[in-house]
Amino acid sequence: MTGAGIAASSFNNLQEGYNKGMAASGPTEIAMASMREQMYKARQDEVELKNYVNGMENIDVSKVEESMRPELNAWLIKNRNEYAAAAKRASKLDADHPDYLTSVNKMNEIDAAFKNASAKFDGFKNKRDQYYEDDRNNSISLAADRENLDAMFKNSEYDIVMKPDGSFVINNGENEYIDYSEFEKDGKYNYFLVNNEGFNGIMNLTNNAQQGATKIEGGLEQNYLYKLNQMFNTMGREDIESMLYDTVISDVPLNKDENFNPELLQVENDNALRKWMSETYLEKLKIVANGAYNQKRAVADQKIQDAANKSRRIAQAKQNVENAGKMSIDLDNITPEQKRIIQDALKKQQTVAAGEVSLPVETTSSTSTSYQR
Repeated sequence: MTGAGIAASSFNNLQEGYNKGMAASGPTEIAMASMREQMYKARQDEVELKNYVNGMENIDVSKVEESMRPELNAWLIKNRNEYAAAAKRASKLDADHPDYLTSVNKMNEIDAAFKNASAKFDGFKNKRDQYYEDDRNNSISLAADRENLDAMFKNSEYDIVMKPDGSFVINNGENEYIDYSEFEKDGKYNYFLVNNEGFNGIMNLTNNAQQGATKIEGGLEQNYLYKLNQMFNTMGREDIESMLYDTVISDVPLNKDENFNPELLQVENDNALRKWMSETYLEKLKIVANGAYNQKRAVADQKIQDAANKSRRIAQAKQNVENAGKMSIDLDNITPEQKRIIQDALKKQQTVAAGEVSLPVETTSSTSTSYQR
């Protein structure tokens, strides 16, 4: 037993010496290979994580109004960190693991929010730029709520709050936060342009009435009413309101007409509004046509009066020749036609009275010519 004890002690010493020798000489090839594999996997995970993060929707913060950037940057950092964490979890799990799908869904949710945020900020910038351009061109209809539009777009200090889905709400200056969706609806934060096409159509009808110079009644009235109905019944609601509020062809808008009923602006009265506008513009066309007709009649009457006056002057000249045996006529103050008529009358009179024609004798002391029998 003593020998066994000595042998066991010797074996333990040998094993300890071997282990120490191995430790001093470094890891084995197997250990090295394991380490290399772990390092490679770590690098792969890092590359994959960077690819995930770099593949997210990029938002160009420089295009965002400066006052909006602090809120946006805080939102971006928070969501990038959450995205990276979800990507890291997913990279360590098998595809069939329940948490893998949860992590991937989180990544997709954040990526969609980034894309939505990019689209929303692009949209706001484009709307703001377009508003400035339309305002410079005086293209915005008076039917728009200019006070609210100016307060929203002619501004550089914006207070926004980001939403999880990438959209945002914005303070309208009255401590009321407006959701971005309001800019995409028909309301006080949207606007439309002057209906130039519609006003051009009215101007064309007005020119026709002016040039025709005929009273609009009977079949002609029905023709004009048909064209007006066709015009207004095919317009969109915004174009109708522009024709009602804007002063393109008159100093007073149609909604200020004494016969306008504000209840016509209610949606349920849309057809009645279009009918009223057709009939109202028809009456205005009648006024134009009547004015042109009266003017045309006045010109015609003046021409008749001028012709009658001319005939009376010629008749009087003839009468003067017949009543005077000798007369002096100022040739500078009569027309060639009157001169010819007088000469013919004199010749006829001289022929009847004396049987011969005396030629006119021109005196040197006057600009007049004397005729003698």
